[in-house]
Formats: sequence, C-alpha cells, structure tokens
Amino acid sequence: MQQVYVAALSACAMLAACTQQEAADVSRERAAVQESAAIAFEANPAERRALFGDLHLHTSYSLDAAASHTNTTPDDAYRYAQGEEIDYLGQRIQRHAPLDFLAVTDHAEFLGNVRAAMAGEIVLPGDQADWQRQFESDGGPAMFEFFRYVAAGLRGETLPGLQDPGRSHDTWMDTIAAAERHYRPGRFTSFVAFEYSPTSQSDGGHLHRNVIFRGPHYPAMPFAATDSTHPEALWAYAENNRLRGIESLMIPHNSNLSSGGAFAFADTYGEPIGPEYARRRARNEPLVEITQNKGTSETLPLLSPDDEFADFELLYSPDDNEPAGSYVRSGLQRGMQLDEDVGINPFEFGFVGASDFHSGASSSEEDNFPGGLGLSDAHRDTAQILQELSPILGRPLANLSASGLTGVWAEENTREAIFAAMQRRETFATSGPRMQVRLFAGWGGVGDWVERGDWAAAAYRWGVPMGGNLTARPGGASPSLIVQAVKDPASGNLDRIQIVKLWREGGRSMERIYDVAWSDGRSIGADGRLEPVGNTVDAATATYSNTIGAAELFTTWTDPDFDPSQRAIYYARVLEIPTPRWATYLSVASGIPLSDATPAWLQERAWSSPVWYRP
Repeated sequence: MQQVYVAALSACAMLAACTQQEAADVSRERAAVQESAAIAFEANPAERRALFGDLHLHTSYSLDAAASHTNTTPDDAYRYAQGEEIDYLGQRIQRHAPLDFLAVTDHAEFLGNVRAAMAGEIVLPGDQADWQRQFESDGGPAMFEFFRYVAAGLRGETLPGLQDPGRSHDTWMDTIAAAERHYRPGRFTSFVAFEYSPTSQSDGGHLHRNVIFRGPHYPAMPFAATDSTHPEALWAYAENNRLRGIESLMIPHNSNLSSGGAFAFADTYGEPIGPEYARRRARNEPLVEITQNKGTSETLPLLSPDDEFADFELLYSPDDNEPAGSYVRSGLQRGMQLDEDVGINPFEFGFVGASDFHSGASSSEEDNFPGGLGLSDAHRDTAQILQELSPILGRPLANLSASGLTGVWAEENTREAIFAAMQRRETFATSGPRMQVRLFAGWGGVGDWVERGDWAAAAYRWGVPMGGNLTARPGGASPSLIVQAVKDPASGNLDRIQIVKLWREGGRSMERIYDVAWSDGRSIGADGRLEPVGNTVDAATATYSNTIGAAELFTTWTDPDFDPSQRAIYYARVLEIPTPRWATYLSVASGIPLSDATPAWLQERAWSSPVWYRP
C-alpha cells in the first residue's frame, strides 16, 4: 500500500490552520493547476483516447447501503468493475463489458460502523438495539425504522453507538488498501475516494460531494458531515491536505435534489457570493455530476420550455421553490452572471456521469441490471419493483434507468492521466452507454484537415477541447466547433448531435439549442425542429433494431448568432435512438407488466463538457 499522510484534523483546527491568506494563495493556483493538467501529457495529446468509468459508487461500508442489506465490499466493487463475477444478495452478477476506472465513494459519515452494528460488533443503545434484534428476524418495518435512524447521520446528527472514529479509521485504511490492490496501471485504475453527505437543515436539500484523490498520498481520515455541514469547510480540508502534497478534487452531485442550494447566489452561511468564495469553489470543484440513477440534473421543462428533450429521467422535489439553483444548465448561466458581478465564475465545471448505486456494482447496462439499492433487490420482488412506489424514492424503481458513466480523454489508463483529464475538464457524461463524444472549439475555418484520420491532432493545435476557455479574438469572428460522436457497439445507433448555447444578453441569461448533425433521411421542418428519428422498440419482446440512426456523426458548426461582446457557453448533447429500459427487460422475463407510469423505452444520451467564451 502506498504511503498514507496523516492530515486528519478537526474542522476547527483545519479552518484555523488554513488562514485567509493561505486560502487565497491556494485559490489563485487554479489557473496554474489547470494549465499544468493541460500540459501534463503534452508530448502527444492526439494520443488521448476515451476511457469509461464510474466516480460514485457505494458498498456496505456506507451507512445507508449497510442498512439496506447490501453485502458487498470495495474489493467486490473493483472486481465487478473489471468484469469479474461477484455475489450480490444471493445473485451471481457480472458486467458484459468491464470499466476502465472506478472510485468507491462510501459515505464518510460513520464509515463502516453500520455494517459493524448489523454484524453485532457494535451494540446500539435503547430502541436501536431492539431494531437490531428485529432486523435479524423479520427485516421489514424494523428495517425502515433503522434506516431512518442511520440516515439522520447524513444531516450531521450524532448517532449514539455508531460514533466510533477508531473503527471508521480502520475502515478507511481498508478502503485505501482495496484501491491499491486493484490498481493496474495501463489496464484498470482504482481511485481512493469518499462521499461527503451534508443535508441542508433549513430545507433538506442535498449538498453532497464526492472527493476523489489523485494519489499516491492520502489523509488519515475522510471529512464528514459530522465534522461540518458546510462545504466551505470541506474545501478547507482539501486545501490543508493540498499544502501537504495530498491532491484531490470534489464533484457535487444530485443537484436536482438540492432544493436550490447547489448553484445558489449565496454561500451556505447565507452571505452573497464574493470573489474569494468563487475562487475557492472553482479551484476545488472543476466538475459536476449531470446524470445518475437518482435523476438527470441537466435541466427541467419548466426551466427550458423550448427544449423538446428536457424531460429525461427526472427525479425532483415538488417543494423546490428555486429550481434554477438545482439544475446544471441554469447553474452555468448563473456562473456567467456571477462572473459579471464579482469577476470570477464559481460554476465553471465540466460534466461527469455516475451510478450512485448502493450495491457495490456499477451496473450501467440496461439489459444487464441487477438492481442498485440493496433492500429492494434482496428478494427481487418483481411486482413491487415494476408496479409499486418505492418507499425510499416515492415512485416505482422501474422509472429510474441504469445510469450513468463518465468518459475522459486521457493518454493512458493511469491515475495521473485520468486525474489530469478531470482537472482540465476534458470529460463527458453518458446516461450509461459507452458512446464516444469529442468537441473542440476555435476561431476561423477548420480547413480540409478535418477529413483526415488524424484530425484530432490538428484540432488540439487549432483550438481548445471540451472543458477549455476560448480567448477573445480581434476582429469579432464567430467561433467554430468540431464535434464527433461514435456509438457504443453494444447499444443503439445515434439520432443526432445538438449544440446547447448559453449566453448573457442585456443582463439576462439566454439559451438556444441547435441540431447540427443527424442520421440520414430527415430535415429541419418549418417549425425549426428536426424530424424525429423513429422508434423500433418492441416492448412485448424487449427488443429494438438498429435499422435507423447512424453509427457515427461528425460535423463542424459555426455560431450564426455570435456577438463578441457577450459571454457564451457551448456544449454538445448526443442522443441515441430509442432502446428498452431495464424494467422492460425485467417485465418481459417475468411476465409482469410495467406500471402505466413507466415508459418502456428511453433515449440514452451523452453530454460533452462545455467550452467558455469570455469577452
């Protein structure tokens, strides 16, 4: 196992050690860090290739996964990701296609201690002890009482009987050791990571982050909501570690469940965002999770009424009075507004996708989905899964797809190369398939080199890849984009590529979606919309046909509405043709029909990280 640096301090001590001047110094490193990440493998960036992985997965070391009967460990998670067969609640499960990388992100709160309590190694006080005994016999109502008890730890509450930092330290050391055992440079990358899981006390909104370490050095303990429920304190933890040579980045997730807190105009202390907050957030959080099992966080029909594909795999709180603070697209727009106001954009992030499964199995294949939430998968009650409301989610589990994955463009399958790709934001997210998406932006014509096999090498010299910033060009020329999408060989053909443009005009945030490439035989109608690609899904047999769509789409596009005086953001969204969801496969296999509320198919998709233009 690699050397572990001891940098675990109380929240108070960390905040004291990281003075305002030190924090400012660390924040100002952001530009230098991104530049060094961009040139870390500058010897030949054209050799970067697409790698796929999951940066958000839980095992039985997480309090809620353990309370949900999950039996897997980090070793199981890494073996499953590499294509090996594992046991999950009595099922033998195995991926069709291995992943290239994985981060096990167990909750830092009471790490490993619920698992120990369920094994009888920790005796819980009072009523909790009764739940523990009942749990062993019936596992029914007592299970949910116990689950509610341990879930309070995600709100930073003290849980008597589970507050054992010594055990959590041992579990953290075991987590690091598992990652080291499974790291195979060039073949498979395992990242040491954890999830920081605070919940807003005022509105119950999720403010969770996954913390990914570059390695080879790690802190002695993770940072939990029991240390502080303010993400600003998590940044202080990261900054303090960074001064000791321990590098990490943080990825906010489930902004769709944040009750407006993910991209608010104020910090978590209620103060308006200023330059220092903006610098620290941009330095520590270069990425955001745009899709996962518990819903897609790109946008809502309410926020994007002209986006015909905004209603995709949504799970949101009807009590969210500030949805613009909960979705990534509006968060990007708010970032431009804050850039105008304070001179720094705190929401300048690339995109990743993940599973957030609490099974230890990163199962992003719709036709090979064993379940991902523990309790509901234990006895595989198919009728309950397909037709009844989940007591945890409030809707049928069948309504949530087997999402998602992160794609990175990296020179090699190593921690250093993949972490550098994440730092420079050369990442893309998919809802599960392994479609490859590439985007470059630059000025002027692209020339005939785009038709050559080595076009990407020229594109790196010509412009910037996804995640980059376009500097203003004298003369006011419009930017051009090069975008390529290649289908997953095991999934549906491609429907179209769209460019999502966001910009600031007259003090307002605007958006427009352009269809820029699509499969043959269709055209833009009089209403400005591209004709639908069609649908070959046969729900009765859970089959589809790749007789429509395209295997690859590739195009160049120049913004016809560009104004050089306006801030702008561009990202690509790629849609597949319709394919069956996992619940349709389960319905056909079991003979139990889907609920009327569950569509039989979905249009899987991918999102490139944006490029930014700042006048």
